[in-house]
Amino acid sequence: MSISLKSYAALLSSAAFVYSTLTLAQAPIVDASVESTPDSQTTTEPQVSAPADSSGQGELFYQLQLLQQEVMQLRGVVEEQAYLLKQVKEQNMERYIDLDRRLGEMATAPAVATAGTNTNVTTAPGANTAALTVVAAAGERDAYDAAYQLVTERRFDEALEAFKQFMVDFPQGKYTPNSYYWMGELYQVITPQDLEAARQSFTQLLDQYPSHVKVPDAMYKLGKVYFLKGDKNKARSLLEEVVSKYSKGTNSSAADKARQFINANY
Repeated sequence: MSISLKSYAALLSSAAFVYSTLTLAQAPIVDASVESTPDSQTTTEPQVSAPADSSGQGELFYQLQLLQQEVMQLRGVVEEQAYLLKQVKEQNMERYIDLDRRLGEMATAPAVATAGTNTNVTTAPGANTAALTVVAAAGERDAYDAAYQLVTERRFDEALEAFKQFMVDFPQGKYTPNSYYWMGELYQVITPQDLEAARQSFTQLLDQYPSHVKVPDAMYKLGKVYFLKGDKNKARSLLEEVVSKYSKGTNSSAADKARQFINANY
């Protein structure tokens, strides 16, 4: 099973050529050098070569059948692996969707509690209260939810376009970092995938929002993107940074996944 499909295809072509050669070699050979005249009463019979040994031909045909069976088995393995890979991608997407939902609930819970509580807080005149809470612009939450809904429905191409439009409409919005993250994810699951665009999306999130809750996951994902692009040294550097910075805390799952990836690939 270690031989590739291309190698088997080459073997099958060679075997078929040899088989056809042997078949032609067994055709009767007529000696046309003897001419017969109309007046001759003697008929010269054609000289036919002795039949070749058929055992070699039978062995070759048997080997050809074996190669065909192994090629069919390899095709089945490739199809099975492709199906499993698709399942893994979908499962990972479901996990991140659930994680994003839970993180969103955690982020909005304090604001809801504060809004529902009657507290006697005195704010000094001229104090900058805008920095205490990041408020979404009008229509921003609806636009983000609409794009995010397309992700949950696995309409990945449409979701990517929706997040792109969101970035145009709300380049500095409350959910801009989340949009960068999901664009990085979506660039990897569309067909064909765009690893460079995914790298840029994750990098923009890390550069512009270094304290955001999605930074650990984005850094882990960026490390994997570099690995897929062939820059294994850069990938390992990022993955080790995730492990060293985020092994402790509420979002240590990214560090666990980074550690597992390093152990499996380095």
